Amino acid sequence: MHHPVYVFRHGETVWNAEKRAQGVLDSPLTEAGREQARAMGRALARELREAGHAPADVIVRSSPLGRVRETLALAAEEAGLLHDERCFDHRLREMSWGEWDGLTGPEIEARWPGAMAARRLNRWTYEPPGGENYIMAVARAQAALDDIAALAAARPVAVFAHGAIGRVLRGLFLRSAEAEILDMDQPQDAFYRLHRETMAHIAAHGAS
Repeated sequence: MHHPVYVFRHGETVWNAEKRAQGVLDSPLTEAGREQARAMGRALARELREAGHAPADVIVRSSPLGRVRETLALAAEEAGLLHDERCFDHRLREMSWGEWDGLTGPEIEARWPGAMAARRLNRWTYEPPGGENYIMAVARAQAALDDIAALAAARPVAVFAHGAIGRVLRGLFLRSAEAEILDMDQPQDAFYRLHRETMAHIAAHGAS
């Protein structure tokens, strides 16, 4: 990719704070999450200035889920990004927990005894009831990444997504092993620059 790709996770949500699985369901950003989104936008603005890129030249691609839309709107206002409905890509939605979406760990354990332990034994292939495993997520993430890489041949790209699917995108870019992808972090106060086969972590806290 001739130009960088910036990969963001949404800010903290109400369900993040409550430790609920979100998947394809949604909850709004907390006030802390909204400030995280603004700070990431300010950090991106600084990053673009230093790299000599005009914010209006950045192509935006985003998950269509509400928490990411809210993060994008706040970050884009700070960074000067232009975006419209054409930027939303269903392939960038979060991995679905299926029937577990919206539930806490104890609630899942109460309804499906032993299921969480079974998932921990093989997180890559385990498929929650009605949900996705990482093999399924890789298929759509790879297709999205191929299109993003094609766009980055001409212009920088900002990708707004989620924790798990963001790890998958980064891991595919780096050609990481499955275990390495599962161990990647998923910050809500930082983002990543993917460029020329390398990945850089960019902290957003206090960015101005």
